[in-house]
Amino acid sequence: MSTTLLTATAPPNVYRDRRRRLGASLRRPMTIFAGSAAPRNYPANTYVFRAASTYLYFGGPPIEGAAMLIEPGNDGASGCVLFREPAGPDDEVWLGPTPTDADLAGYSGLPVSAVRDLNKLMTSVSGRGVVIAPVVCPRARETARRCGIADAASDDLLPIILLRLRKDEHELAAMRRAAKVTVEAHAAAARAIRPGRIEADVAAAFHAVLAAHQHQPSFNPIISVRGEVLHCSGYPNRLDDGALLLIDAGSEEPGGYACDVTRVYPVSGRFTPEQRAVYDTVHRAMSAGVAACTVGTRYRDVHFLTAKVLCEGLVAAGLLKGDPAALADRRAHTLFFTHGVGHLIGLDVHDMEDFGDLAGYAPGRQRPTEFGSKFLRLDRDLEPGMCVTIEPGVYLSPAIWKRSDLVAPFRDVVNLPQVEALLARRFGGIRLEQTVHVRTKEAGGPEALSDALPVAADEALATMRGG
Repeated sequence: MSTTLLTATAPPNVYRDRRRRLGASLRRPMTIFAGSAAPRNYPANTYVFRAASTYLYFGGPPIEGAAMLIEPGNDGASGCVLFREPAGPDDEVWLGPTPTDADLAGYSGLPVSAVRDLNKLMTSVSGRGVVIAPVVCPRARETARRCGIADAASDDLLPIILLRLRKDEHELAAMRRAAKVTVEAHAAAARAIRPGRIEADVAAAFHAVLAAHQHQPSFNPIISVRGEVLHCSGYPNRLDDGALLLIDAGSEEPGGYACDVTRVYPVSGRFTPEQRAVYDTVHRAMSAGVAACTVGTRYRDVHFLTAKVLCEGLVAAGLLKGDPAALADRRAHTLFFTHGVGHLIGLDVHDMEDFGDLAGYAPGRQRPTEFGSKFLRLDRDLEPGMCVTIEPGVYLSPAIWKRSDLVAPFRDVVNLPQVEALLARRFGGIRLEQTVHVRTKEAGGPEALSDALPVAADEALATMRGG
């Protein structure tokens, strides 16, 4: 690995302080693994390496196979050890100059003596009840198993979650960098939309901007005329006149911090009246959701606020019948808005998703079980420094409307002929999304990090034209 890759998002003293604060809450030693690049078809042909987020958060340098041992009561330097695989004799031939132990120690804010060979990990943890932070890398999990390291319990992980929930100034600076590149890439993608092209042409324009900035996608971009398919993959479809193209994509800056933005554009450069009505409804819902991201607000309440706004628009569009608030209470919106309004974001596009509902749900709160609501990934009270996405949508999904178990409870409030007409015309879906930083009222209130990319319908059309 080239030493140029060791560009930290925070100074060493910040990493030391994070480890110290974690150590003050730890009951037993914890190992945090960097992970390794996954092989594609043979060991030396790998996907791009991306170090595990919790490892990066506590100052682990982005090198494959490394592990950090953090002791209870550490001061951020003593009581913390970085284990790394020593460079092989031929590594420089294949990879160029590799970081020295002094480079690694300087990055992490550790003394050089705290950087040790990975083969010493087993003797360092043997018989001490050490636990492992969540990691998905099979190789890291196998190393932990061989060393007798157990999975961490909920009580071990909560201190990490509480630290990572609030983003500090260095994290927010990294997220703003990711947002700036995301906005540029989205605008380039919008300008690439033309009838007769295919989705891949738009994807190419998006990826080109990221590559020019040495950023990676924060997830596999969703760029599709089939916007009703929530996680559509691949880019084979033709951009036909009259279709809507949904672009849900974000950038991850080199330190691992992410942005996530969704916009929708009419391929023809003009919305039909029914498309415009639904687009404006989703825009109002998104704007209301962003404005509601205030300190102390329960995120679940933001979700149901956006659902109510969507119901108002669906009634106005003639797709639902009745009082919008009552419709939202009955969850009639779940026929059109089938997912939660957003998620945590930061060091990962779905921040701390590897911790499961332990991160997303506050103590004493449980994930709902009913359709639609069960897909809400977050139910915490919003705090200063938290970052979330707000991404309501309206979808005309054939997969929903052919299911009588979902439709039958709402037949009295659904205008089924109009729904069937939109399904026949392959309306698709409209989702709009901002990445939001929660701030106090005194600090300016909610900050939409991705606000530089226009959302209002007429401004979105101007983006397509290069305006």
